Amino acid sequence: MRKRWTPDGALALIAELVTSRPQLGPVRAGVQDQQPMPLRATGEICNTISALEGRHVVVEGCLRRRFYSRDGEPCWGQVEIWVEACRLKKQSAADPEQT
Repeated sequence: MRKRWTPDGALALIAELVTSRPQLGPVRAGVQDQQPMPLRATGEICNTISALEGRHVVVEGCLRRRFYSRDGEPCWGQVEIWVEACRLKKQSAADPEQT
């Protein structure tokens, strides 16, 4: 997790949300079981996410695809979650692995 100040003076947070990938067929060597998704947040949400680091959380926001280029030529794209709200996930009796 990284915090940084933006040029307009707002605090921004860059972190990752790790989710499990669905099992869609035979297991292949070298396939990751988990998929990290970059999170972007600003303002008070940064403090909320920092306080809940390592816990099971519910994140609300929108997916945005950003494209990057080098020397004016498109190189790659990235999907990010722009966080609008984050809260601790309530533990249920059916899900004992939550902390």
